[in-house]
Parts: sequence; structure tokens; C-alpha cells
Amino acid sequence: MSGAALGPAAPAASPDRAGAVRLLIVMPNDPERMRIGGIASFVRGLVKFAPADFDIAFVGVTADRPLWEWRWIEFEGRDLRFMPIAHGRPGVRSRTPVALRFAGSMLLHRRALRLDGWVASFHRPGTEIAMRDFKMPMWRVVHLAVEDLSTHGSESRWRRIPGPLASLERRAFRRMDRVYVVNQQVADAYRRRFPEVADRIRFLPNWADPTLFHPVDAAARQALRSSLAAEINQPVDGPLLLYAGRLEGQKDPLLLADAFAAFASRQPAARLLIAGEGTLEPHVRARLHVAGTFERAHFLGTVPRQRLAELMQAADAMLITSAFETGPTVGLEALACGLPVVTTAVGQVSRVVAGGGAGVTAASRTGDALADGLAWVVNQPDAQLRAASAAAAAPYLADRVLEELYAYNRELATRSGAT
Repeated sequence: MSGAALGPAAPAASPDRAGAVRLLIVMPNDPERMRIGGIASFVRGLVKFAPADFDIAFVGVTADRPLWEWRWIEFEGRDLRFMPIAHGRPGVRSRTPVALRFAGSMLLHRRALRLDGWVASFHRPGTEIAMRDFKMPMWRVVHLAVEDLSTHGSESRWRRIPGPLASLERRAFRRMDRVYVVNQQVADAYRRRFPEVADRIRFLPNWADPTLFHPVDAAARQALRSSLAAEINQPVDGPLLLYAGRLEGQKDPLLLADAFAAFASRQPAARLLIAGEGTLEPHVRARLHVAGTFERAHFLGTVPRQRLAELMQAADAMLITSAFETGPTVGLEALACGLPVVTTAVGQVSRVVAGGGAGVTAASRTGDALADGLAWVVNQPDAQLRAASAAAAAPYLADRVLEELYAYNRELATRSGAT
């Protein structure tokens, strides 16, 4: 069905989908060029695992498509309708933030959207502004708290105006039928901050996709390690560490370099795989050079999700060095592969790790503390630790987590006559 335009007004229900739950994803992103990240993983899973009675459409941005035209695309194995309303390219910053262009275009042309019978979902702050008076059910996901978006190290431009962001959140929450928050502590904090809508705020954790992220047996794991050794043209005969994330301030990759240097001084055969890119990459390389560990670190760039799963299945430990997080999803994906996690005390994952014996939450944000955690991991019985990691991830697999979300969308659709 790809490429067939549908017209400018509304994503009409498919004639063979009578009674379907019609879900509209509103997000300033391009589903045809979506970058790897926690929000992207949430949306991908939402579409991929949606039951057969869900009819899904996406309002987003594009680098080169015409605007305000519906067309069919394939996304996560499903055909859905996509309408870009602003121009933007993933990973490329412009003078005017793409989220602002997205909201502005919606304000100017929103009357072209006739969305009776649809349920709208929002995944970034501010994207609901122009649709607040639409007569349709709406729900929102909080992937990062106001404090995280406005803190030092955040890549969000909201960090410059935290006051207006907090006010915008309050108004948005009052309009939403439900607000899902992917971190239990943040959900509790939002209930205290917005008592007038506390009953609408629910904790819904991030999840791992079990079709990609799952354990493999010892023989398959050894084959992956042998293949990796051939790829990097180096032996993999010691602890194999993995970092997967943007090389940006929030993720604190300079702490990653320090942690690897501290651990490599104890385990000279250790190797570090870095799956990700970002503006701090030159600084990370420089710090590894100074520490004398650069030759044992391998920069893989951004890798596809299937490749990331294979790296997780091959590695001995995952490192998360973030300054702040709500999830992160990548930690749950690692655990689902049976890969123990050594993390700073951030996000939902640090609590999963601490409660499940599936790794270590570092005692402090220092390279030595993270190295201590890595040392503990590599000294545990491998099969036992990998089993504990997979068990810790079991409640966070997509089919379990998303069941509530799909049930609620059916409820909204029935309540509003959207089916």
C-alpha cells in the first residue's frame, strides 16, 4: 500500500476495519526515518504489538514528502496512514526547533483535521497545544520529567524555559484523559504536583521487545563473539562490555570512558563496544587516548535494533552512565537478553537491577564505583547471572506491559463511539 495518497482531510477508516479502535499517534518525528531511542522504541512497540482490531495513523514530520497529505506507509510490519505536517530531519538541528514548527503548522491548519472517531496519543510536550479543544479522547506519555528536560546536560531546548514548560504540562494534563509515566517515582511526583488530576496519572514502564531481545544458548553466544572478533579484527578473550546510547550530556559518556579505564586497569583483556553517536564522541575518544585504553574501545556508530540485540547477547555486561533517565529502555532490552547491567542510580532500570540481582547500581557517579560493579558482575557464575537478568526483565516484556494500554484505548473508543 505504500505511497498511495489518501487526501488532505482525515484518515478515513478502512472499509474492512469496521469496529476498529482508531488510534492517532501525534509526534514530531518521521516514522520512515525514526532514530533509535526510548521514545522511538515505545512508539515502535505500540504499533508492532497492537491487536488486529487497531487501526493506526501517524501525524509527524518529514524531510522530503509533501505536507498535509495522507499516505500509506509500512511501519513495524503494519500498514498505517502517515501525514507529515512540518519539515524536519532526524538528528539535524535547525534554528527553529522542529517541535515548534510542528505545533505552528498544526495551529495554522488544524481545521483540516476532522478526527471524529479517533483517539489521539502524544509523546512529546507541547504537541497537544493546537488540539486541546478537539472533541476526541486523548492520552499522553511522559518519557522524561520536567526536571530532566530542563536540567544541565539535557539536549531539549525546553531547558532554557523550565517555568513555561511546567505550566504547559499542567494545562496539558488537565486536558488528557490519562497520563502515562514510564518511571514509578516520577509518576508519584507528578501526582503530588498535580493533585487535581492525580487519578489520571498512571505508571506504565518501558518494555523490551521479546521478538528481538531474548537470551541465546551458549553455542549461539560463542558464535556471536567469534563473529564480532572477526569484525573488529581483535580477539575477544576477556570481559566484553557494551554501551548503547547517544554520546551526549544526558548519557555522560565521559564517565563511561573513566569507568572503562578503571576497569581495564584491573582486567587488561577487557574490551568496550560503543554503539551510538553524538557531539561528545571526540571528547570520549580523547579521554580514552589519555587513559591508554583507546585501542580496546570500538566505536560502532548507530546500529540497527537487531544488531543491538546481537551485541547484547554476545556481551558480558551493559554499562549505563547517564546523569538522568526515566527508563531507559536499553537497560530493559539488555536484561531481556540475559545481559547484566551496571548503572548509575538513575531511572526505573536502576531499581529493577537492584531488586533482581541482575547487575549493580553504582554507589556513586565515579569511574571507580562503576568499575567495582563491573568487577562484581564478571566474578559471578555466568549462567546464574544471565538467568537472573532475564527473570528481572520478564515483567517488562511488551506483551505484558502493553495489555493495559490497549485495553484502555478500547475503553476510550467505546466511550466516545470511536469504534
